[in-house]
Amino acid sequence: MLTLAVLSSSRLVGAEYRQPLRVGSEIGFPPYADIDDQGRSTGFAVELFARVAEVMDIPVTFHPDRWDVLWQKLKRGEIDALPLVARMPEREGQVEFTRPHTLGYDSFFVRKGHPPIKFIEQARALSIIVLRSDASHHALAGRGFNRQLVIVDDLADGFRLLASGQHDAVLAPMLQGSRLTRTIGLSEVIEPGPLLMEYRREFCFAVRKGDTALRDRLNQGLTIVKTNGDYDRLYRKWLGISAPPTFPIKYVAWAAGAAAVLFSLLALWTWTLRRQVSLRTAELVQAYAAVQRERQHMYDVLQTLPVYVILLSQNYEVVFANRFFEQRYGKARGKRCYEYLFKSDTPCEVCDTFKTLKTNAPVEWRWSGPDRHDYEIHDFPFKDIDGTPMIMEVGIDITEITRAKQALREANASLEQRVVERTAELDAARREAEKAHDLLRVTMDNAPALMSYIDRECRFRRANRNYELWFGYTPEQVCGRHMREIVGEEAWQAISPYTQRVLAGERVAFERHVVLPNIGPRWVHATYSPDLDAEGRVQGFVVHVLDISERKRAEEALREADRRKDEFLAMLAHELRNPLAPISNAVQIMKQSSSDETRLSWCRDVISRQVEQLVRLVDDLMDVSRISRGKIELKKDPLEVAVIVQRAVETSQPLIDARRHELSVHLPSEPLIVEGDLVRLSQVVSNLLNNAAKYTDEGGCITLTVDHENDDIFIRVRDNGRGIDPSVLPSLFQLFYQVDRTIDRSEGGLGIGLSLVNSLVTMHGGEVWAVSEGRGKGSEFVIRLPCLSPPLPVDFPYPAVLLPSVEAPLRMLVVDDNRDAAQSLSILLTSMGHKVLLAYDGHAALKIARAERPQVVLLDIGLPGMDGYAVARAIRRHPTLATTQLIALSGYSGQENRETAKAAGFDAYLTKPVSFVDLQRVLARQSLFGQATNQASLHSS
Repeated sequence: MLTLAVLSSSRLVGAEYRQPLRVGSEIGFPPYADIDDQGRSTGFAVELFARVAEVMDIPVTFHPDRWDVLWQKLKRGEIDALPLVARMPEREGQVEFTRPHTLGYDSFFVRKGHPPIKFIEQARALSIIVLRSDASHHALAGRGFNRQLVIVDDLADGFRLLASGQHDAVLAPMLQGSRLTRTIGLSEVIEPGPLLMEYRREFCFAVRKGDTALRDRLNQGLTIVKTNGDYDRLYRKWLGISAPPTFPIKYVAWAAGAAAVLFSLLALWTWTLRRQVSLRTAELVQAYAAVQRERQHMYDVLQTLPVYVILLSQNYEVVFANRFFEQRYGKARGKRCYEYLFKSDTPCEVCDTFKTLKTNAPVEWRWSGPDRHDYEIHDFPFKDIDGTPMIMEVGIDITEITRAKQALREANASLEQRVVERTAELDAARREAEKAHDLLRVTMDNAPALMSYIDRECRFRRANRNYELWFGYTPEQVCGRHMREIVGEEAWQAISPYTQRVLAGERVAFERHVVLPNIGPRWVHATYSPDLDAEGRVQGFVVHVLDISERKRAEEALREADRRKDEFLAMLAHELRNPLAPISNAVQIMKQSSSDETRLSWCRDVISRQVEQLVRLVDDLMDVSRISRGKIELKKDPLEVAVIVQRAVETSQPLIDARRHELSVHLPSEPLIVEGDLVRLSQVVSNLLNNAAKYTDEGGCITLTVDHENDDIFIRVRDNGRGIDPSVLPSLFQLFYQVDRTIDRSEGGLGIGLSLVNSLVTMHGGEVWAVSEGRGKGSEFVIRLPCLSPPLPVDFPYPAVLLPSVEAPLRMLVVDDNRDAAQSLSILLTSMGHKVLLAYDGHAALKIARAERPQVVLLDIGLPGMDGYAVARAIRRHPTLATTQLIALSGYSGQENRETAKAAGFDAYLTKPVSFVDLQRVLARQSLFGQATNQASLHSS
């Protein structure tokens, strides 16, 4: 049943072999392997392999060839298995062997009449023929037989060489050699010598190295065919008639006992013969005595054997028992075995000993005695002198062997369990290592830098995917190559000193500008970290390289911005000092008592003009600040481009006329409409006209052209002035940038006008650019604005700005910690007919306000101690000052400042320096906070 179960499971597993196995079959090695008349593979090993494969449900095809060819094919994997390979130590690492299926011994074949060769050393000085790559070849070569070996590829050719008188002997398996000499007709010329016991052939199936699954399945199949009798049938068919009679190897363990038994039989035969002879002649008495002595000698030998030996008659009676048996089970001679062993009156129901009498063949079995000892029993049939059947039984105590085997099985089971556990641990460790490896690979491949590992020879051993982006090489192509090959000769010369330092054990970090193949110059930040072995020696280093070109450009841009800021501050100081100088001079002139009215009028005009210049300067700075902080708001309306141009020309015309330029304006006949802020767009065009006037020598030509293309409107301002170097055009609209930085600064400016133009145009959805062919060739600035389509008729009112008049003088309080500012404003208001009181701090202002109850308070915000907001809140809390109008005076023009002032109770907000026109408007209105705030905001912007 066990055989059927194993066979059934093997057939289920065998279903996985859909393609036939390619099995090699040796030619010329009968009876194990050869080919028949039709060229088909045949022989014991071939049929045995075929039967094993059939049992395991493995399809096979045989491919006959010479042994050495088949052996090389198996090692290369061109065939799957060989049915007959002698297992030798030097072959263990080349293929996988099954358990041996046949044992064989070799013999030296010599020509008849020559002395036999009994040992290998006897052939040391002889010329020996061997089969190439055969076990005999390896046996002699391993013992130093090299020069005297004659190697053939066919054993039959070797025997023919020996028969022809060449060489001294052929070393070959006795069974195959004897059969082959008969087959080729050389048995009368060549004869084998005795079996060589110095080595033997363990013939196995062999499969490709690593194919342990096929090896195990073939082992399973061998077990089945040996169990079901197929092996014995094939053995008798091919080897039974050819094998010389040898004592079964299984009887070797009890060879000594068998010899003693033979001597015992001889003694018994001698005793019987002596009895017969004594009846015939007295001369045999002496011979009888000798036989008795010999018998006694044999008896003594049997008594000393470490196994038990007994003789049993056919009626279960013990005829003889040696000392080993009687020491364990007592005197047994003359007793029936079942009586003295088991105290029974009847023979045992299960006993294999007496099967010997039925089959007349030896029987081998196992028995556990009453003393719990295990025996391996060997029963041999023989007949007494009178022909009476008897049994000689030899029992070998295998108790210790059984226990050792059991201990070995338990140890093997424990070891197998440990192997399973260790295998599971190793498998878990392997999976963890694979996860760590995958994590490392993902981390490296997704890092925004070059990451690699480089050995002591500066060759890449691992690299991430960024090498493909930088150099065009995949990580597989990078590995194994020298750093110089990848980064190029120029970059290698730059970084090689750092590699020498890291190979000396130093961790290196550096920033360098290098030129790399394919991608050109780059700034890189590199870190080289040494990898030390257990003894502290550098075996390689880890490389991390980051592209910092953008950072370097940003740093350069910051340095450039810082430089421009410094230049701007210097220019600002210069521009502020320019108007202050004539103001200071005019003040000094006005202080002179001899100054007449004409000179005083001139001084006032100078101061007025220079103050206007300062206001424009501060306004430009405030515009740039608002735009950069996103605080500026555009009041967009549909505008006709002609109106924008008209207002810009009106603003710039005085400067153009002063420099005696000729201005030409070209407008299209049809109206063009854009959506925008009239003030800001007029400011943009005016700035371009002013630049053209300033940077064109006197008497130049300026052209302003408006045209329409598709959905865009283009405003072009062209001059024939100094022109611009084309290399600086990309930087022209940057904040604080100036083309001319001459020491005289005759045209002035802070380098913010074009930046302001660019920002305002961009806020209107357009763009601005400059074109110039170079120095001395003039320049052209172009503004592109989106056109409203279709154009709609729009009414553009142009109300005249009328200064309101003050109907009656007002009682006013001016509060400012700057005494000059307070007093000058007081003089101005007094000249308008108003009554003015002065205070220089918040507490004094509150005291005067409560006492005098002014109608209007002009209050500075930035007062020391109690600021303007606190003063305003205190005034608003006083009941007698409820109708007093509070006007804030501040150098801050932000919307948040206006909101804070409104919350504190102010009615109007004016930005310093206060425009005389704005001040008149605020004083003339009864609601001081509404439109006055808008007008003041407009002025400050």
